[in-house]
Amino acid sequence: MRNIYLDTKELEEAIEIFHENIGEFFADEKCEIIDSKDAFGRVSKNAIFAKYSSPAYHSSAMDGVMVKSEMTKLARENKPLFLKNEDFIYCNTGSALIKPYDAVIMIEDVEIQEDGIVILKPVNAWENIRIQGEDVIEKDLIFESYHKFRSVDLSVLISAGINEVEVLKKPIIGIIPSGNEIIDSKKDLVKGKIIESNSSMLDSMAKECGFETKIYPIVKDEKAQIKKALEKAQKECDFVTLIAGTSAGSKDYTREIVEEIGEVFVHGLSIKPGKPAILGKISQTPFVGLPGYPVSTHIVFDKIVLPTLLKKMRIISDDKIKIKAKLTKPVISSLKNREYIRVKIGLVDGEIIVTPLDRKAGSLFSLSESDGYLIIDRNIEGYNRGDLVGVTLHRPIPKKVFENRMVSIGSHDIVLDILNDLFAKDNKLTRISSSHVGSLAGLKALSQGDCLLAPSHLLDQNGTYNNEAIDLFFEKEEVSKINVVGRRQGIFVQKNNPLKIKTIEDLLDKKMVNRQRGAGTRLLFDYLLKKKNIDPETIDGYDNEVTTHLSAALAVKNGDCDFSIGVESAAIKMDIDFIYLKDEEYQFIIKKENLKLESIKDLIEVLKSDEFKNKMKDLGGYNTKESGNIL
Repeated sequence: MRNIYLDTKELEEAIEIFHENIGEFFADEKCEIIDSKDAFGRVSKNAIFAKYSSPAYHSSAMDGVMVKSEMTKLARENKPLFLKNEDFIYCNTGSALIKPYDAVIMIEDVEIQEDGIVILKPVNAWENIRIQGEDVIEKDLIFESYHKFRSVDLSVLISAGINEVEVLKKPIIGIIPSGNEIIDSKKDLVKGKIIESNSSMLDSMAKECGFETKIYPIVKDEKAQIKKALEKAQKECDFVTLIAGTSAGSKDYTREIVEEIGEVFVHGLSIKPGKPAILGKISQTPFVGLPGYPVSTHIVFDKIVLPTLLKKMRIISDDKIKIKAKLTKPVISSLKNREYIRVKIGLVDGEIIVTPLDRKAGSLFSLSESDGYLIIDRNIEGYNRGDLVGVTLHRPIPKKVFENRMVSIGSHDIVLDILNDLFAKDNKLTRISSSHVGSLAGLKALSQGDCLLAPSHLLDQNGTYNNEAIDLFFEKEEVSKINVVGRRQGIFVQKNNPLKIKTIEDLLDKKMVNRQRGAGTRLLFDYLLKKKNIDPETIDGYDNEVTTHLSAALAVKNGDCDFSIGVESAAIKMDIDFIYLKDEEYQFIIKKENLKLESIKDLIEVLKSDEFKNKMKDLGGYNTKESGNIL
């Protein structure tokens, strides 16, 4: 039997309903007494009053001599004053003030003689003295109730004589992964199984906010097991979450079980990813059923679970940083849900630009490499390229990191990752932020000011590379080409080439996975087919597209197709066979005026380095003789 979603709710409405129904959770304040030295990040239960003044006594604010200020009144630069040894005493910073002395002269301002000192100017009473209670006075209120302690606060606590504080207990979040296909990360991965990784992500998100977690063993899609796990977690934790089993599948039992042992308030959110979430409670313990896809899990946990716990702890959650940026390509959205689109941002010609990433809910890597979300509200169809849109950042991006990020849109190659790794090893801030759309789309993006670099390998009719496309897109602007690597293009086939593919003609009755339209590899393949008078549409799978060489090689390795087209290094990496077709040049196309940028100088330096050339040699299938040369 399949579930049917309850009436889906807007995110804000769902949170309001949820919070209205878990009032006892918010009211139940569990406390503990801890050492003040351990109070960082914790929240005080009650107001805290100083036991001692700080400073606890009048003290010298610097190294020098204690004097009676009255005796120094006649000191002048043109009429130095001599003080006998019995008229002063030497002191250090923090020394207790001794009566009848009432001031301190800095040691730098005295001339020491055998039987006394000479001073050149007078001091006033209490000059260079820290007065008792100057910072905190005994019985002062130093922290209000529900104060979250910062690092500096610990010093205030301890100096005021507060050695122990009563704080709110950290809530414990129970995290239960579920699913027949899920396996522990320590087990070997086999076909049909998925390594459980969501709990590690949620664990770190919770701890980042100062909460505790309890991660339970993986539960199979069986009602009795799920019920038992939920009841156990409810007794041991302050908040319970279950990963997966929240949708409308025949084995998604979560809603049914929670209704049996507790209450369901909301099933279904008008957001994407994240729609199949469940909000409820078991006894008086709040419960959130999280969708199984990683991005959906992240969004629901971040938008509902963490804010609920922060509210309980009386902590005002920090608003995420929001910026405006120019969109590099159109994004279309349904009118049904608020959509969270992962994006990367960069700086091109002084303008902040934003590039959308993979939108699939299961694409965990795109979440990891993203800078934030472009949020498209319901009833908005989307945005066009060039629109100024709002972006909510996951975290602040340091200015120097942002300024040294080279936005790259165009052809894909493993070399982009190698370059970033070498930048990191050289302790450089320079990085390549890449989006893989194919050579043609990359050159168009460069011409429109959407990127700094456009990786490209488009074959010209005379056998050179990228010149014809540059003439097409850049009639009035000067551009340069930076040689990256020479590559060997060819046909990917399964290990030991069981179908005995040798030439282009052998592909006619075979199934393929192709590169996306506009990719240089696809254009090369089309060129070779045309030379043999072969209609591309006669090849099975010609319209089945992937966006990287590694994806194409993996499809061949997994038997999803008989062949694909790509660079030799990807075949070597995937341990499949490679049939050579042609050498080519992989280049960065850049506007000539940007060659002066420090990040581009870093790029050229690395391209010419022995370390880069050795790395590419180890990968195989590359030629680095011309790497770093500018044309």
